[in-house]
Amino acid sequence: MKKVLTIAAAIVLLLQFLPITAEEQRSPLTAKEFLSKDLDSVFPLIRDLKKKEADVLISQIREEARKNWSQADQFYFLVNHLSTISAIEEEQSRLKGLIWVYILGLALFGGFVGYVLYRQRKLVQELNELLKNR
Repeated sequence: MKKVLTIAAAIVLLLQFLPITAEEQRSPLTAKEFLSKDLDSVFPLIRDLKKKEADVLISQIREEARKNWSQADQFYFLVNHLSTISAIEEEQSRLKGLIWVYILGLALFGGFVGYVLYRQRKLVQELNELLKNR
C-alpha cells in the first residue's frame, strides 16, 4: 500500500512539470500570419498574448512593414508615443476623481472626529455638573 502511494505521488509530481496545457503547446503567432488574418479573428489572439510574445510580434511586424515602407519606424514610434500620451491623460483624469473621493472621505472622517470630541466634551461637562451637585 505504501509503495502504491509513493508511486502515485511521484506520478502526480511528474505530471505537474510536464507542459500539457494547450497554451504552452501552441506555437507563437508570426508577423506574416498575424497580418494575413482577418481583423476580427486577431483580437482574441492579441488578448491572450504575454508581454514577451507581444514584444516579439511587434518587432516582427515592424520588420515586415520596413520592407514595404521605409518610414514605418517613425510611424510606429509616433503612434506609440501618442497612445502613451492618451493613456497618461486617462490615468490623470482617474486620479483626479480619486482625489475627490479621498477629500470627501477625509471631510467625513474629520466631521465624525469633531462630533465625537464635541460629545465627549459635553459629557465631561455634565459629569462635572453631577459631581458638583453631590
